Amino acid sequence: MIEFTNLKKSFGEKLVLDGVSHVMETGKTNLIIGTSGSGKTVLQKCLVGLFEPDEGEIIYDGKNFTEMTQDERKLLRQQIGMLFQGSALFDSMTVQDNIKFPLDMFTKDAHAAKIKRVDEVLERVNLVGSNKKFPSEISGGMKKRVGIARAIVLNPKYLFCDEPNSGLDPQTSMLIDKLIAEITKEYNMTTVINTHDMNSVMEIGDNILYMKNGKKEWTGNSKDIIFSDNQGLNEFIFASEFLQDAKNMRKLEAQGKVDQNGDIKK
Repeated sequence: MIEFTNLKKSFGEKLVLDGVSHVMETGKTNLIIGTSGSGKTVLQKCLVGLFEPDEGEIIYDGKNFTEMTQDERKLLRQQIGMLFQGSALFDSMTVQDNIKFPLDMFTKDAHAAKIKRVDEVLERVNLVGSNKKFPSEISGGMKKRVGIARAIVLNPKYLFCDEPNSGLDPQTSMLIDKLIAEITKEYNMTTVINTHDMNSVMEIGDNILYMKNGKKEWTGNSKDIIFSDNQGLNEFIFASEFLQDAKNMRKLEAQGKVDQNGDIKK
């Protein structure tokens, strides 16, 4: 669990985070959503220590991250996995070496043990036999899965994902969403996802934080969104007539007003 309270962050005279408080729950996919400039990226960077908040506290399972020494933070970061927006793979390294990199950096395991662990996570992300391929030889969806494998190779307690579906087609995006949700539950991780992907919000949104102008505007899950009367949230999520119709249909389904054929009951 990651709990943060009254986080504030300014850059010059611009207040980007304005007293944000929330709890990221263990074993769930915790989504941060909002328009560009809402503060969600700065919030995530504060949570992992890339930015220092001006005020407030960040608590990792009872440990105050904001008061830790650099050595203490280094130890905590070994429990954090990161999936970057562009996957951030090393072009000159094979898939195997990319995934093995955190093991080389943070463990003293024997080479054979490292390769065994690489094979385990490659199997988990359905990329068995891809060890010797280079990033240039695999698709965008495969790169994301390699990024996930690298993020979980150290068995992290916390997983941070920055726009995991960026640049992917809808079908591949759904596969990545499903994989992240499955791994979150299997490993009982606290997963924090920054996303603009509305399919992700609706399909894997266990715990959603909607931000607006640097503040927490709304919280809930994917089912709660259907019944939300928050105007800003509805305009953000259901911007088009198609999505508004989809929301109305889901609301009717939740109310038991749609039959097995998808027709509205009379």
